[in-house]
Amino acid sequence: MYRISLVIVLTFVAGLSFEIYAQDTVQQTRELAASLDKTKHKKKEKKNMATVEVYVDVRNEPVVRDAAEYSGDYESEDGSNRLTLNVRRDGSVSGSGYDKPSDSNSRVNFTLKNASINSALLSATKVYENGEERKFEAVFVNRTTASGKNANEIVTRDTSFGLGFVEKGTWTEGGETTNWKSRIFLEKR
Repeated sequence: MYRISLVIVLTFVAGLSFEIYAQDTVQQTRELAASLDKTKHKKKEKKNMATVEVYVDVRNEPVVRDAAEYSGDYESEDGSNRLTLNVRRDGSVSGSGYDKPSDSNSRVNFTLKNASINSALLSATKVYENGEERKFEAVFVNRTTASGKNANEIVTRDTSFGLGFVEKGTWTEGGETTNWKSRIFLEKR
């Protein structure tokens, strides 16, 4: 009787722990996707000239797929960041790519270590050629960009699938250390 009770209690605790972990992952995924959102609205009025108004709204929605479907090449619009991701049927994940820090003229290659995908969240450690390691979390998203004159006069609306993340840290090059932070979207090619 004692063993049966113990098994029931352990099963309940393990199940509760898994549910809490799953909720944390879902919440973390939503928060990361929301941190990639941004809205810009600029209006310039000049004397004796027409008013110029520009509006851009970027929204990111997490996308859950079969993990193997996430395999592929992901690249930023300006080509400064790239990731080639390999997700095998057994769920193992590997990848490599490059970053171009915001205050640097050179690309820095990396590989992913301890990479895993849980729902739409990719977690790994980036290991750079110089041996530096940096925690990496990204979310697979549909990114919708709406632009126009203002929120009521949208001219274009485009949606693309990719991987978004916020990267921040310090980078040392040529003896100088720079602090930086960037919202980055890598579109699947």
